[in-house]
Amino acid sequence: MNKYHWYVFTLAALGWLFDTMDGMIFTASRSITMADLITNPEDRGFYGGVVTSLFLLGWATGGLIFGVVGDRWGRAKTMALTIFIYAAFTGLSGLSTTWWHFAVFRFLTGLGVGGEFAAGAALLSEVMPEQARAKTLGWLQALSAVGNVTGALLFWYIEPVWGWRALYFVGAFPALLSVVVRAGLKEPEKWTAAKAAAAAAAASGADGGKKSMGGIQQLFGPALRRNTIVGLCLGISGVLGLWGAGFFSPELMDASIPMLPAEARVSFEKIVNSKSANEQLVAIAALTDADKRGEKTTYENFLTKRFPPALSVAKENVFVTALNPDQTAHLNVLIQKSLPKKEHTSLKAWGLILQQCGAFLGILVYATLAARMGRRPAFLFAFIIAWISVVNAFLFFNEPSQVYWMYPLLGFGTLAPFGGYALYFPELFPTRLRTTGTGFCYNVGRFVSALGPFALPWFAMKLHGTTNFSGFRMAAVVISFAYIIGIVALIWAPETVNQPLPEDEKSFVH
Repeated sequence: MNKYHWYVFTLAALGWLFDTMDGMIFTASRSITMADLITNPEDRGFYGGVVTSLFLLGWATGGLIFGVVGDRWGRAKTMALTIFIYAAFTGLSGLSTTWWHFAVFRFLTGLGVGGEFAAGAALLSEVMPEQARAKTLGWLQALSAVGNVTGALLFWYIEPVWGWRALYFVGAFPALLSVVVRAGLKEPEKWTAAKAAAAAAAASGADGGKKSMGGIQQLFGPALRRNTIVGLCLGISGVLGLWGAGFFSPELMDASIPMLPAEARVSFEKIVNSKSANEQLVAIAALTDADKRGEKTTYENFLTKRFPPALSVAKENVFVTALNPDQTAHLNVLIQKSLPKKEHTSLKAWGLILQQCGAFLGILVYATLAARMGRRPAFLFAFIIAWISVVNAFLFFNEPSQVYWMYPLLGFGTLAPFGGYALYFPELFPTRLRTTGTGFCYNVGRFVSALGPFALPWFAMKLHGTTNFSGFRMAAVVISFAYIIGIVALIWAPETVNQPLPEDEKSFVH
């Protein structure tokens, strides 16, 4: 690799690193942001799900739109534009005064986030020397974990002091990178040659306009249909597993280790261990004192996160709940494990950081296996480990000490398949359709995963009480079965190890 190769790699890696940093800022601060923008505690979970879904829908839409733009307009110019879009609207997210302001800005941020990956991966795959392509693309995706760790660290240090808005203002700084990208990068020679060939063919009428630069419909032509469907299934599998389950690790911690002030623990113990409904009423009424109104809301949130709303009834404007002995015992255990806000925030930040450290290793392990054994065996390993890691975390995480090994394993498993996307998807498509195909396979899964924020609570309600595990945990396990889609798709996946990057459809022989 010469100096220009390293320059391209650095800019592409920073673009994707800041991209994932934005996603982690949002994931880590989502519940805090909703609490600030929405007054009614019962609405926060629902609208938090709406915002998350719109972010994912924007991500998916941007991937499709800018995938085509990247083929027609150029990789470098598209990457610069998408970086500017996600950075600018990340900064504007910090100015939101209502939840729907925040939702609109998150959707627009997603457009840039989704578009950047395909442009960066295609640019890198076409510029790098053949023998360096697999390693550089593996490192490109692995450095996304560094972006996630950066987002978690920003949450840890900035949010407790300056609040969630400051997080998004800091997230606007990558807009400066777009200027450097636009000024210093040139389009790959492969793309320039493909564009010239497409223009010549169109001018002569030789291809009847069927081989133009970009176009989603061309992905389903006879030569590419199989690759497109395989890539789509691989993308849906990993994206749904990660965004439908893996990225709910902060909520898993909230469900397992509550955040309670020390004084609130004493009040909650009195309520939970009340011997009668009247005694419980008296204990809850004590929370309505002027200096303890925050505790009443905290108790309502504490209870509704763990049991279906049907258990709770409003009586004389006081929150009253009938608890059976098993529920009482369960709540007592949770109260004893609870942590004050500072310690809870620190543990959650450590969990997110360790999850991304595991993700970094998982992506590099995939890249190593893909180079030595082939793309298909590496994907099979990644999907199996991902499935195991989700089931293990969501069924058995209960103690703070388990953060230090369960969360790295969760990150290793759920992000390992993503090491394959940056490497494998560009290899499935010719130069004139490379960003279109990569963006399509990587991002269509997000249309499906956008249902995750609604599917998880719905599954949780349906599965609650069917096993000894909470409905939330069982819902995540059910969603993890999405990894079967990727495993089955590998039956038809072409093996591309040690093969040059395809220039046109003639390279595709199954």
